This record gives sequence, structure tokens and C-alpha cells, in this order.
Amino acid sequence: MTTYVATAPDGSEHTRETDRTYSHAVLLKGKGGWTVVGFCGRLDFAQKKQGEHPGSIFVEVRELGATKAEAAEDAEQAIHEAEEAAEGDKPKLTISRLTEKLLMDENLGYAAIVDQVVAEFPDAKTTTRSVASVAAAMRKKGVDVPMRKKSKG
Repeated sequence: MTTYVATAPDGSEHTRETDRTYSHAVLLKGKGGWTVVGFCGRLDFAQKKQGEHPGSIFVEVRELGATKAEAAEDAEQAIHEAEEAAEGDKPKLTISRLTEKLLMDENLGYAAIVDQVVAEFPDAKTTTRSVASVAAAMRKKGVDVPMRKKSKG
């Protein structure tokens, strides 16, 4: 059994004990701090998982026993690599990804999000109800989605 440690940008450490071999972990910041979305055995798997979770980052993991200084250096390097990869390797924009991205803007209500999605994807069948459903699913995964004020009507 090997214990792998993923170090978040705030210094918090997340571990997984397994017989598998991991090289990276995908982290997402929520209300309670950083959480692990998943551990991955290859960089391309980590990049794919990162694309599935808007706002997430990936970091290299270390085996328990490596020094914290090495881990911090690895985490900083991984963040830099993730930023570079995100710039040139953006995942294809989909209705879901756009909806998730727009939900993170607390100034946009559900109707405004629907309007922007339909402007980008004219054939989209997006409704305020489906936007609310996406928000609920993101919250269930631990994403800190801003709450909207209910409209009176």
C-alpha cells in the first residue's frame, strides 16, 4: 500500500492510500476549502478530469515520506503547468460548461444565463429550471455556486 499526498495551494494536504499508482490529483475550492475531485495516474487523465470540473486545478502528488518542501515546489510547478495547459488546451465549449461557468457569476440570474446560453447555442433548449438543476448538481459535487435571490412573481 502506498499513501499519496496532494498539496493544495493553501497548504492543506489530501491523502489516498491505495495499491494503484497516482501521479496527479484534481482539486476544487469550495466553501470549506480545497477538496479532491479525484486522483489520476496520468497527466492526460488529470487534464480531462479538470475539464469536467470548472474552476479546478491539478497538482502532482507525492508519496508519503517525501519532504514538504519538495511537495510545495511540485504543487507550485503543477499549478503553473495547469495554467499553461489551460491557455493552449481549452476543452470544447459545451452548453453544460457554459452554464457552469455563467453560474459562477453571482451577478447573473437564471434568466440571464439562459439568454447567454441561447445566444451562444441557438438550438439550446435551456430553461431557468435546467439552469437551477445544473446549479444543484454542482453544489452536490461541492462547488461553491453563488446563491440567487428568488424573483417575486
